[in-house]
Amino acid sequence: MAGKTKLKAGCGLTLVFAAGFLCGAIALFVLIARIVPLSEGWRDEESKEFVMNHLASQLKLTEEQIPEIEPIVRKALEERYSRRKTYVLADIELTRAAKEAMKPYLDEKQKKKIDRMFTNWQKGKKRFVLPAEGASPEELDKE
Repeated sequence: MAGKTKLKAGCGLTLVFAAGFLCGAIALFVLIARIVPLSEGWRDEESKEFVMNHLASQLKLTEEQIPEIEPIVRKALEERYSRRKTYVLADIELTRAAKEAMKPYLDEKQKKKIDRMFTNWQKGKKRFVLPAEGASPEELDKE
């Protein structure tokens, strides 16, 4: 009988930890997939509204303060995007030049691999400067 009680207790404890892990995984997914992009606040209207609402709630802004502060926040977000875009594009170009400078010292297999590595890295960087939500990295090259 004591063995059955220990088994039930062990199963209950495992279930509690599994439920906690599942809840944590869901919360992390929501944070990464939804909250972080909104809080970045530099591409679409929804992001800008999210940042403004967050500021208004944290600072407990009055109805009179919000219209005065919102243009300042929007201007700062646009400037932030512009600066980030300039930096990321310069970073991509610098890395591309370094890759090309390394190529004479690499064999064919290494050249293919560095090209693949650069392409994957570049895709990750370009997501910060894409002109519109859902646009492809190729659209950025047209600019």
